[in-house]
Amino acid sequence: MFRRTPEDPAILAARAAASRESAAAEVERTRLVAQLDREQQEAAAEHARRQAIADEQERRRRQAARRIDRAEATARRRKARAEFAAKLRPVLPLLLINGGAAYAQAAYAYSEIAPAAWNGPSRVAFAVAFSLALESIAVYVQWHAHDALMLKAHATAASLRRAAWGIAAVVAAINYAHFANGITPTAAAIAFALLSLLSPWLWGLHTRRAQHVQLLAEDASLIDDAGVEFSPKRRRMFPIRSLMAARWSIEHNERDPRKAWDGYNAERAARAAARQADKATRAEKPTAPPTPEVPEHAEPVTPTPVTPVREPVRPARVTARSLTASERVVAAHIADPTAPHGQIARAANVSVSTVKRHRPHPEIGSPFRPDAAATPVNATPIAA
Repeated sequence: MFRRTPEDPAILAARAAASRESAAAEVERTRLVAQLDREQQEAAAEHARRQAIADEQERRRRQAARRIDRAEATARRRKARAEFAAKLRPVLPLLLINGGAAYAQAAYAYSEIAPAAWNGPSRVAFAVAFSLALESIAVYVQWHAHDALMLKAHATAASLRRAAWGIAAVVAAINYAHFANGITPTAAAIAFALLSLLSPWLWGLHTRRAQHVQLLAEDASLIDDAGVEFSPKRRRMFPIRSLMAARWSIEHNERDPRKAWDGYNAERAARAAARQADKATRAEKPTAPPTPEVPEHAEPVTPTPVTPVREPVRPARVTARSLTASERVVAAHIADPTAPHGQIARAANVSVSTVKRHRPHPEIGSPFRPDAAATPVNATPIAA
């Protein structure tokens, strides 16, 4: 009744081809999915590897940063300790000296000032407060003297230093009176009195060093140099000459040891040559002619007056330091009598008022009258 209609072979072939293509597509899809999975897994593994590398690098960077921070912190602490030690080193003797003096003042306050009715801790607290207050007075004045000198207020610094010495003397007297046996000195009295007296001197040492460092930082030429420093061997071989060469270097502001030595030796040789010239001049003095012999019975002869032979005047070796201001003015006037006062002042290296005071005046009249005639001294014009 129902009969299947036979299908067309072309259709069946098309279906088979479509099935094969679908199966091939499914296989290809499966292959592509598997390949995609493999690529995703590889990408994930690569990402994980790179992330691990980045995490390791970040960990190492943080460790390096922590090491750098620790090193910088250590360097800062070391620098701070070095700066503190450099600041403490110059003032440590001052602190020790002031601490010893403060102990003496505390002992004085505990035994002489604090009421005996107080208990022990109260008396100790009072003695410590008294010693700190008394010692802080001298320290405060000395610090102000130091600060004034660093600010170049020399007069203020000098007055404050004198005040500090006076305060230190009073405190030393207190310490001496407390520890002495009446007026008889004891070891403790002398020691604690010296501690109080040495404090201003030590402050002065610290202040002079700080001022020297300040001048070096500003301008080294502001420091008054004490001349050259020769080697110990040269000083042993030539003690006197080394001393004189150092003196010559201070006078001529010379800091080079060789130049100072050569300069002093040149000046020494010049002085020796001048002395030899003086000796030669004195040796060439003319001698008086011999007196002729007179017979016993000869007639008296009236002696012919003989002009006395004068010794040649030896010119004095004049240096700039051996002449006074008046002598320089007179010498400049003799060299050029017609020169005005200003030229004479420049030649003699003095002021015009000094020239007017010491220059030779004319013998007649006053060179300063308004109607005085023109002279080589005053250069006053002739009155009409």
